[in-house]
Amino acid sequence: MIPYFAQPKLHLGPITIHAFGVLVATGILLAFRIIRRRAAAQGLDPVLAERLAMRMVIVGFISAHIVDRIAYFPRDVLANPLSLLYIWESISSFGGILGGTLVAVWFVRRQLTGTPGWRYLDVIAYAFPSAWLLGRMGCAFAFDHPGYETKFFLAQRYTDHVVRHNLGLDEALFIVPLVLLFRWLSQGKPRAPGFYVGLLALAYAPVRFLLDFLRWDDARYFGFTPGQYGSVLLAGIGWLVLRWGKQRGTAPTSKSEAPVSPSR
Repeated sequence: MIPYFAQPKLHLGPITIHAFGVLVATGILLAFRIIRRRAAAQGLDPVLAERLAMRMVIVGFISAHIVDRIAYFPRDVLANPLSLLYIWESISSFGGILGGTLVAVWFVRRQLTGTPGWRYLDVIAYAFPSAWLLGRMGCAFAFDHPGYETKFFLAQRYTDHVVRHNLGLDEALFIVPLVLLFRWLSQGKPRAPGFYVGLLALAYAPVRFLLDFLRWDDARYFGFTPGQYGSVLLAGIGWLVLRWGKQRGTAPTSKSEAPVSPSR
């Protein structure tokens, strides 16, 4: 059992810096570093890749808050609709995924269509687990996803003095091998367009679906959490993307073969 401890924080005058925010910001910066390097190695435009990633982050954070309020706190929204605008408050991971997905769809349909656009999305999907790992470690420090009572040796004593699953930590433990898997796969043969996008979705969806059964205080609709419904949808999307990519064939990897979009 891990004893309960308050989330580490630093007070700088009127500003309070929490461990959660530091780890999330560090994860984003790490992801951008990976995106820059991998885009250049793939013969893609690093500036365009970064701009796409930045759009996904911004829209993702906005939708993360809106989905969180509507899906998990609908009564609070009805009582105070303006709470939808308080984007600095609570967020939902699947809300963030939804926002990022909408930007991705816009990108491959409007800005860079077909296989070239999917190669940019693959670069971002490849970097995502590394950022997600640090983000979930932030959740673990904040203990903002308490689970049911358990005797699991990595469980943590909650503020109600009950030893519960720390689901942020549990999910982070899954992400570690996912990061290693992506790195290993990147050393092998060229992959079809959308490979990392589809694999990321298919790998994460079942784990999140099962972990949500352990959530203690989440909203439920017909016995399932919003995250579980999102997991089913995400798995379907991942399967479709992998199937589409397989039909398109292997993407080019050399700079002479790969189409490069000009910076915008």
